[in-house]
Order: sequence, then C-alpha cells, then structure tokens
Amino acid sequence: MQMRQRLRLAIGKSWSIRWMSTCPRQQSKFSLEEPIFVNIDVSEVIASYARTVTTKTSSFDFQDLIQLGRPPIASDALIQNARMVREIILSSLSRRIVAVRNLPYIMVLNPNISKIYNIYLHSVNVVYESGTKLETKEDNDRFVQALQNMIETHTNAIPTLAKGFAESQTYISSDETNRFLDVHLHDRIGTRLLAKHHIALTKQSAQDARRDARFIGLVDTNLSPAELCREITWFLSDVCDLQYGMRPSMTIDVGEDVRVAYIPEHLEYILTELLKNSFRATIEQFLGMTPASQYRIKHGLQREVVPHPVAVTIVRTANGVVIRLRDRGGGIQEDNLKRIWGYSESTFEEEERDGFKTLNSPPPSVTGTGGSTMAGLGYGLPLSRAYAEYFGGSIDLETCFGWGTDVYLHLISRL
Repeated sequence: MQMRQRLRLAIGKSWSIRWMSTCPRQQSKFSLEEPIFVNIDVSEVIASYARTVTTKTSSFDFQDLIQLGRPPIASDALIQNARMVREIILSSLSRRIVAVRNLPYIMVLNPNISKIYNIYLHSVNVVYESGTKLETKEDNDRFVQALQNMIETHTNAIPTLAKGFAESQTYISSDETNRFLDVHLHDRIGTRLLAKHHIALTKQSAQDARRDARFIGLVDTNLSPAELCREITWFLSDVCDLQYGMRPSMTIDVGEDVRVAYIPEHLEYILTELLKNSFRATIEQFLGMTPASQYRIKHGLQREVVPHPVAVTIVRTANGVVIRLRDRGGGIQEDNLKRIWGYSESTFEEEERDGFKTLNSPPPSVTGTGGSTMAGLGYGLPLSRAYAEYFGGSIDLETCFGWGTDVYLHLISRL
C-alpha cells in the first residue's frame, strides 16, 4: 500500500513538473500540445478550486440558466455571469483532475486516461488565465474564446475515457467504475452546459445579433418534444432500413401540442437513445431475433403480422413534462435488467455492419464528436439518465419479458 501511495505521488509530481516546465515557446496561445503555466502555479490552483464545493459548483437549478432574462443581456450582468461561470468550471475541472490522480496508479499510466488528465490540466490553464481580469466586453470576448477552446479540446473526451476504463477494467471494480463515471459525467455535463450557455448569451447580446425570441442562451423556451421525436424517428428509420431492410414507425397518441422550456441538445440525446433501443427491440422481435420471439416460435404462439409502432405519450406536469415511450419489443430479461444502467453494458455486437454502428452513435450536435462513434462503449443509457437527472429529472423503466417495455422520461422545467 505504501509503495502504491509513493508511486501515485511520484506520478502526480512528474506530471505537474512536466506541465509546469514546458518550453515557453508556443505556436498558439491555446495549444494543447504545449500548454504553458507562466503566471500561475497549476498545483495550487487545482488544490484551491478542488476544495471549493458549494451548491453552485456541484449542480445548479434550471432557473439559473434563465435568470438573466431574454437577450440582449446588459454588459454588467454578462460580466458577472462570466465570473460565476469561470469559478464553477475551474472547480469542476479541478475536482476531476484530483479524481483521476486518485485512481489506482496502474490506471493512471493508461494512455487514454493520461490523455484525459492532460486535457483537463490544459483546460484549467486556459480558463484560469483568460479570466483573471473580467471587467470589460473585450475581457469577456477573450473568456468566450477560451471557453470555445475548452469545448473543442474536450470533444472526444467521453470515448477516450471509456476506452481507458475498458482497457483498465482488471484494476478497478464495476462499482468503483460506476461511481467515478457518475460524478465525472455529471461534472462534464455542467461544465459544457455552462460554457456553451455563456457563449450563446454573449453572441445573442451582440449589437448586430440576429436573435431568435425562443432562445435564452441554450434554452429553447418553446421546445416541442413531439416535433423532436419525429425528427429523430426520421433519422433512425433510415439507419434501421440500412441494417434490417425495414423501417420502424412511431405514433404520438397524446401531447402533440405540449411545449416545454428545455435544452434541445440534451433532450435530443436522450430521445435518440431511447427511441433507438425501442426501434431495435421492436424490429428484432418481429424478425424472431430476440429471446422473447424465440420463445413464441418454439411454443407455436402467434406472431405479429407487422411490427407494432412505438407509442409516445407526452403529458404536461406541474413542474415539467413526462414522456412515455411504449414498445412491443419483447421486454428485457431480468438478468439484463440489473445491468443496463452500468457503463460496461452495450447493445453493439462486433459482427454488426456499419449501419448499426451509426444507429449507436448519437447526433454530433449533442456529443460534439463530429461523427465519432460511441458504439460499443455502453454509455448510452447511463449518459441519458445523467442528462435527465442533472436538473432533477429521471428515467424510469417498466418491462414485461415476452411483451414489451415502457420508459418514462421526466423532465423538470419551470419558466
């Protein structure tokens, strides 16, 4: 144990030294390959911000996103928001750096996990240096540039981290993995959300901005879940047709006129994952590819003439909306039901063709991966739940093996 502690400390020190003593020549102010800590002691910054744990740094309410009102935002209010965003992001990034340092030392040597560590160090430097002075419009513009750089740098962070944990699963239990990733993804969602929201508010507040009255930063104040379901179904139907030679169908039995204030990117990711699972189960049940359908064939039970549509129900509640997705895809076996929320589970099979790899990939607008696939990483459902729970919502599931599954998505949203 003492040897592990010494090795962990040695690793931490060697990384800190390497990053703090990088050659002072750089081609770009925000170069990831050559991050420079000229004016700050990064170890002190990380230690200080990692200890800053308040309600605001661990999570924030949906109302926090819309408290400034509709753009344009007054300059003083925008500067104050920038200061708040900087403090929360630095605290979040610092906590993740400390968490990575506290992983088993052999995991920290993994190239993918090491890359994540370096990305977070780089981001601390960029965000800290760009916001040391936030008093004028020009200061905020520099800070916005730094936030944009951070977002781009973290583009493939989730696939990279997932591969690192997959390669290191011998050295950490599944429970420890789930705990680490739950917190990591929660912090990541908040960091990206705050950064992109402040960037959007700044752009919408510019004098020459063409504003959409529906939006406050990233928040669409008149978002239609029904329209989003149709758009996603259109996209997934093409992919299912490529993979299975048939197209699934979706009906909205209640809630065509329901509108909600929410973040389109988050809801798009969640609904894509849930509809993808329902469509796949429904088609494979119809084609006799699921355990439930095999049981019906074995016992001579009647088979469906056509695949049942996935039924979507959207209902307004006192504090948001509930969206139910009901399929006749044969349900989930009890053994699998216990594992579907874990990060190591995946519905992707190695022999599947490229079409279904695409089906396992969420839209680039959500992940920021630019088309980089997450197929096979097993992060779809737990990441969807993390998005839903961030503002106090939830995803609940009821299933009847041999019949189908109901999924209930509860979104918290108050204007």
